Amino acid sequence: MRLAFLSIGRHIHTERWIRWFAERGHECHLLTVQPGPVPGVTVHDISSAVGPKPWRYLLSLRKVRRLLAELGPDLLNTHFLTGYGYWGHFSRFQPNVLTVWGDDVYVTPFESRLKLRLAGAALASCAALTGDSADILDRAGQLGADPERSYRVLWGVDFARFRPHDAAAWRRERGFGDDEILFFSPRSYTQPYYNIDTVIAAAVRVQEAEPRARFLFSGYEGDPEPFRRMADLAGIAGRSTLLGRLPHDEFATALAASDVFISVPSVDATAVSLLEAMATGGAVIVSSLPSSCEWVRDGESGLVVPPRDAAALAAAMLRFAAEPQRRRAYGRAALAVARRHAGFDTNMEAVDALFRHCLDPASPPPRAVSLAQLRRQAEGCPR
Repeated sequence: MRLAFLSIGRHIHTERWIRWFAERGHECHLLTVQPGPVPGVTVHDISSAVGPKPWRYLLSLRKVRRLLAELGPDLLNTHFLTGYGYWGHFSRFQPNVLTVWGDDVYVTPFESRLKLRLAGAALASCAALTGDSADILDRAGQLGADPERSYRVLWGVDFARFRPHDAAAWRRERGFGDDEILFFSPRSYTQPYYNIDTVIAAAVRVQEAEPRARFLFSGYEGDPEPFRRMADLAGIAGRSTLLGRLPHDEFATALAASDVFISVPSVDATAVSLLEAMATGGAVIVSSLPSSCEWVRDGESGLVVPPRDAAALAAAMLRFAAEPQRRRAYGRAALAVARRHAGFDTNMEAVDALFRHCLDPASPPPRAVSLAQLRRQAEGCPR
């Protein structure tokens, strides 16, 4: 197949997704305003520096239309509803498979009436929709997507990299003792809805009751300095470490080295870091979002707390601190769920099947991950 992708450049999700197709011999073109080299992929810069933002957007749309006409791809896969999704819609190219990411569905469409209308138009016009949770697909349906053409596709986990393994040496290198209990929060520093301030507030409560507790933060984007100051003011500076983005391999090691993974946002799709943490067999604490509860059952494969509830989060952290056997049991259950559902190749094979179905209706779609099938499954939470 000759495939064109409209997506965020220099982003690991984009690169892993497109390279999967390139490595299987497909001709792949990435159209982006953040160009950078991607092995096996031809990258096209659609950015414009002329005039105010609306004018630049229109000039980029002209580039998108021209490139699609010149390249003649069999299929367009547009990533991210707002921005790139608009270009995909106004390009009028079909089949256009739209892939939504997270706040492009949960947050941005509601910032203005114009964005809401544009989001609805892009969702209604796509040949098919993929998203990484049944919840985000349901939300997209409320905005205008066709539920009958919606499919849950995870970003997927590299099980060769994210697996249970001995990472005690990494702990020691980072200054964490073997007998200490390491809580790891690796969410972005840029968005308030990731609730890092809540994790810090919970850590204050935990350190008062559990002297072995230590806290590791690693934001994959943004500046940790404001949160470092917050931790200092909260009195946990001596027990906390705040890092920037960790390389992917080191991130896998950090997950394996940690005792408890924490992800408690107020808004989110399925967090890739959550699935990666589950794949390392560690204990997890998540907020009670539908996208998290698709993967984590409270009291079975992890602990679930309300968003922005520092007291509930601290209680869950202390429960895991006091019960290492529970940590290990829940970690094994989480690992089993990840192994069943979160493999990168398995999910990309579903995308491949969807692309082929869009090009030839006689080719079967990936029905097992269709929203209709997911709705038929009991309660939507895998065991």
